[in-house]
Formats: sequence, C-alpha cells, structure tokens
Amino acid sequence: MKGRFCLFVLLCSCFGAAQASELMVHDAWIRGMPPTSRVVPVYLSLHNPSDKPLVLKGITSPRGVVELHQTLMENEVMRMQGVEAIQIPPHGMVKLAPGGYHGMMSDFKTGVPALGEEVALTLTLADGETLSVMAKVTAQGEAHDHSMHH
Repeated sequence: MKGRFCLFVLLCSCFGAAQASELMVHDAWIRGMPPTSRVVPVYLSLHNPSDKPLVLKGITSPRGVVELHQTLMENEVMRMQGVEAIQIPPHGMVKLAPGGYHGMMSDFKTGVPALGEEVALTLTLADGETLSVMAKVTAQGEAHDHSMHH
C-alpha cells in the first residue's frame, strides 16, 4: 500500500497538478514584468472533477497582495474589473489566462518577482479549504513549467 501511495505522488509530480480535496490546479505562472512594474498578472488553470460546484474566493502570496480580476470588453474597449469569486462548475475547467479571469499581484513585499523565480501562492475556496501552489515567473508567450506545485 505504501508503495502505491509513493507511486501516486510520483505520477502526480510528473503531470503538473496540485490538488485540494477536489480542486486541481495546473500550469500556475506569473508573467515576468520589469522591476519597476506596479502590478503583475497571475495565471493558472482550475479543474473541478467533482459533482459539485467549487468557488475560488481568493489568492494570497507572501510576495504581495493578489486580487481576482476579469478582463471585459465594453464598447470595443478592454477593461479590468475586480471579482469577488470565480465559479468552477462540476466536471469543468476555468482558466485564469490573458484576456479573461486572472490574479493581479501588487504591493510587492520584496520587489517584483523576477524571471525564473518561483512564487508561492495560496488559493482559498469558499468553504475555507486552501491549496498551496508554486507559480514560475516566465516571459509572455513562453511555455511554462509543468511540474507539480504544492
């Protein structure tokens, strides 16, 4: 039995997912920005394999304040709007990605995260459950790390 558990952990680490009881997080990354930036976007994919809806209420980081945002198109102008929560439907996936939902980190405690760094993030669900992930800082359009984050 112990061997099977070790094999499960090893397999999860190869496929790039972190998981709370039901929520799975894939491809967490932060767009690399100049050191003078006041904000940096945070992206990740959320997968809900359960039969019940899940709700992301927030993201925190020791590196700075993270707010949940959504990019909207109004009168042919894109704008960002803060959101209180992000719904992840049963058996569904929601991507926090450029042009849609995303996290926006600001008020940096130790400067803007630099390219190549890994930044700790804690996701909080509506039921109070938390999930820790690591997000790699990468250049826009660069393939991001697919290793397990927790």
